[in-house]
Amino acid sequence: MKFLFLLLLLIVPLIMLFVALRSRMVTRIFHVLALLCFYSAATVIAGDVYATNAHMTTFTTEIHHFLLNGWFLYPSAYLGVYVPYLLWMSLFPKIS
Repeated sequence: MKFLFLLLLLIVPLIMLFVALRSRMVTRIFHVLALLCFYSAATVIAGDVYATNAHMTTFTTEIHHFLLNGWFLYPSAYLGVYVPYLLWMSLFPKIS
């Protein structure tokens, strides 16, 4: 299973790269989507940290609330392939 995740972490950004090289509009969509995902994940983290502090509980016992939250997992998964995509795009500076 770990091998599959590693393989996907290599393949998905490369697919994103080839699609983005064909269209500037797709590149902008990837950037806007990453921005929305960043704010979505950050909002979930901030909300859970605030709730943890408000209840005076230890953060380590409450960490699973946001780690298992779909509003955190899916945007973070996109950001996990977006960062390697950006690194690949940096190899082609005139195109991006």
